Amino acid sequence: MRHEDGPEPIGAWAEYPSLRTQDALRERGIYIGWLAGILLVGGGIWFFTQSLRTTLLLRTVNQVLETAQDSRRLEGPIPRHISWGRLPWGNWYTLAGSEDRVLVFSLMSNGIFIPCMAVVSAGTGKVVDDTILPLTSHPEQTLKEIPRGLIKTYIRRIESPPFPKTGAVRQ
Repeated sequence: MRHEDGPEPIGAWAEYPSLRTQDALRERGIYIGWLAGILLVGGGIWFFTQSLRTTLLLRTVNQVLETAQDSRRLEGPIPRHISWGRLPWGNWYTLAGSEDRVLVFSLMSNGIFIPCMAVVSAGTGKVVDDTILPLTSHPEQTLKEIPRGLIKTYIRRIESPPFPKTGAVRQ
């Protein structure tokens, strides 16, 4: 007796070849279920801890500003649905004692994420003093390493309206 496809099936496999298909489907179903469960749990944790993460970021930025002996302080988060009509690619906060807003975001330079903040004027919608302040331990040194063109690009993104002007009124 010659077998080219391998050894002869033994036991239940020999009598019921559909069991192989059922077991393979069951294993795939379990794998997909685990993957979906992990994604649901991770997404739930991310969604339900958003306010906690925003508050912790506010405290951390205020500590960095205090360490850098900067007199500015963040007061409170601006909800995402109000985010001053801008795209939410960072966290928006109010500035204590002022009408201005502050955007805390990550700037990417040479493959490194640098936490930064930009103060945006409430009246004009422009970045105050055309500067982005790195929230690092040595902001002056960090600013020297970031190309000015990259900073200008981020400033244009912050100041630009969130939606193209097509003549349609957005409410």
